Amino acid sequence: MKKVIAILFLVILIPMAADAVEDGTVRYAGGTVTGLKEGSIGKLKTSSTRSLMFDSAGVSLVIQYAKIDSYEYTHPVARHLGVLPAMAVGMVKKRQRRHFFRISYRDDAGELRVAIFEVPKQMPPVLLAILKTEAPQSCKPTEDEFCRGMK
Repeated sequence: MKKVIAILFLVILIPMAADAVEDGTVRYAGGTVTGLKEGSIGKLKTSSTRSLMFDSAGVSLVIQYAKIDSYEYTHPVARHLGVLPAMAVGMVKKRQRRHFFRISYRDDAGELRVAIFEVPKQMPPVLLAILKTEAPQSCKPTEDEFCRGMK
């Protein structure tokens, strides 16, 4: 029993965000973008009214808002602990979540591309508002969701 309690305290006390993105940085989690390495850390620039830009170590990805087919925001839990440990941790602190955006768009050649970004927890409301405003053609609500993540 002492070992179980010690393990629970370690799970609670050790930061679980070791691989999470820091404030202001975004991680390219994967996709079909050529020239951009999976796991690249960079900045997502939303100041342009024509495109979304991701800059990482000399490589820039420009996604024109007019060419975005769809986007989706998900926020799964960062660590899957099992039922009992999850309940124990949930009683003491809020479970950490990772925040992802999947953006499907057409490149300059008309090919369909997908880019998945992990963003800091403060960014989703801002990025969702920008995408809804600048790329309204990609907002396709269904019965149970409003524009993929906006409720």
